[in-house]
Amino acid sequence: MFLILGDTGRAFAQTYILNEDFSSASGTTPPTGWLNSAGSGPATDKWHFDNPGGRNINYPFSGSFAIFDSENYSSDGSKETTTLETRFFDASVSQNTVLYFDHFFAGGKGGSGTVEVYNGFIWQFVASYSDSTGNPQSEVYNISSLVRGATAAKVRFRWEGNNSYFWAIDNIRIYAPLPLDAGISALDAPNMPFKAGAQPIQVRLTNFGANTLTKTTIGWSVNNVVQAAYNWTGNLALGMSANDVKIGSYNFPTGKPVRLKVWQTQPNGLNDPNGQNDTLAVTLYSSLCGLYTIGGTNPDFTSFYGSGNGAEQCGGDLRGDFPRAQWRV
Repeated sequence: MFLILGDTGRAFAQTYILNEDFSSASGTTPPTGWLNSAGSGPATDKWHFDNPGGRNINYPFSGSFAIFDSENYSSDGSKETTTLETRFFDASVSQNTVLYFDHFFAGGKGGSGTVEVYNGFIWQFVASYSDSTGNPQSEVYNISSLVRGATAAKVRFRWEGNNSYFWAIDNIRIYAPLPLDAGISALDAPNMPFKAGAQPIQVRLTNFGANTLTKTTIGWSVNNVVQAAYNWTGNLALGMSANDVKIGSYNFPTGKPVRLKVWQTQPNGLNDPNGQNDTLAVTLYSSLCGLYTIGGTNPDFTSFYGSGNGAEQCGGDLRGDFPRAQWRV
């Protein structure tokens, strides 16, 4: 699944307290002021910023990102506990503070990830993960009550496991929110692999703004054809999300790319001053099942590479298995 979050029509933006995309990191060396610490297990069990396992993680991941790849470089049978800490930041600049990040957590084999914040005195729990996320998934947390007034705050990401797949993180942002700001933060359904035919379209609506969100309009299109808009009403405080909002359904063809775009407009009946997080766009494929042609006249795929990539997008094993499909060359 290819995913794009954002919009170029931005009039205003949040006040960023910390904004990290790991472009300055390399190997196991984190950005300036950050800490990358190995706990239990070998001293080499640290977060990497060079994706040593070659994991295929889609947009908005790009360039360097943080990853602890337990399966790839820590399969020695020893338990792992490793921590990535941000630099200190001043949270006293605003009464409202939001933590945002993109991540892909590949769950299983007892692996877990925990997010905590430091207020200058103690570490406090924010969230934990053990089940696999979407590829990737955005998270938004209102940490105002945890760090309000702190001049030396931190955030840390702690992994625990034992040869337990991986956790990748990118685009960590801590910011003072605008009063009004909403957006589509994830596609909740369908999740690949899924069968061809009618499937519900369900999205996650997030309130990025300080004011409570009570209504907005959600528009969407399929392959650039605009569908009927959905009028959402509810009650979302800062950092809260409405999950599995069903905005309609679509009849997916077998194994063909479908470009889905979803956006929100007019939160609380007003113009959204920050268009950067309004829109989500994905390319989806239903599961492959049938006879497919590689090369020749009017092929389904022009090459073995294309077929392998297509099978992966349609739910094939990342190591190259092609489920429920036959191939004609």
